[in-house]
Amino acid sequence: MTQLFNIQNEYAALQKVILGTAQGIKPNPDHELQAGLPATSQLYTQPDPVVAGREFSGVLEYMKELGMEVMQPDLVESSRVTDQTCPRDIGFVIDSIYFKANSRYTSRNLEHRGIDHLLTTFSHQHQVEMPKNIFLEGGDVVLAPGKVFIGLGARSTRTGILWLADQLKQHEIDRKIIIVPHDVLHLDCCWNVVGPNLALWCNQATGKFSDINGNSVQIDYETILVNRNEQAALATNVLVVGPSEILARHHLQCDKVNDQIEKKFKFIVHRLSFDCVPAIGGSFRCATLPLYRS
Repeated sequence: MTQLFNIQNEYAALQKVILGTAQGIKPNPDHELQAGLPATSQLYTQPDPVVAGREFSGVLEYMKELGMEVMQPDLVESSRVTDQTCPRDIGFVIDSIYFKANSRYTSRNLEHRGIDHLLTTFSHQHQVEMPKNIFLEGGDVVLAPGKVFIGLGARSTRTGILWLADQLKQHEIDRKIIIVPHDVLHLDCCWNVVGPNLALWCNQATGKFSDINGNSVQIDYETILVNRNEQAALATNVLVVGPSEILARHHLQCDKVNDQIEKKFKFIVHRLSFDCVPAIGGSFRCATLPLYRS
């Protein structure tokens, strides 16, 4: 039976998702990736694969207990691939269309080999491959009803944004594109819509929100403001698993944000130890690629 993709927003109940893996973590970072990091990002030492394995196993079991169908990549046998922890960046779903993302970096594009087999049961007609001269990664794509926020930064270009806008028109997807320039690795490291009227935002990391024609766009969300230290700990990079329910990093620099989400906005906050992926610039959102939300 052919499966369908369905991602309308960031906060409906998550049913099918790809979770990254600790398999194949190399002892040394990709120097090309490291050289391309924005000034605000730091690449620490590569995660210990044993510790990372324990963390991913714990997250996998926790997500299954919450009722999700969780898949993981196969190991890509390549010396170029330093880790497969963050599938979010190599693909993303908007409505019923899966976009196979293209990165500036060979190592990231090789990661597709690890998840291609997971997509074979989904409708091929609903899968679009990005051209090789277009650069747009999934961490720069954040959905909200009738809108798609797209980050403009180190990993995604204006040409990529214009390409996606054209694709949405071709597939009759009616969404307003809101461009958000930022100085971090991806948009979800500083802006994340976690509910119909609520977003996590490090406003020190973003520029003017604008439409595709450059006109300013008013932010119509209540926001939990995240400072630079909290942003560096990936406090915005939570994964919403259902209405008012998130997976969040259990970390001192994330406690204030997590407490506010829980106490003021009455979310269920599942605090989990997850230090391996933040060590290389991501957290729960980066480590997951949602395919279907109810």
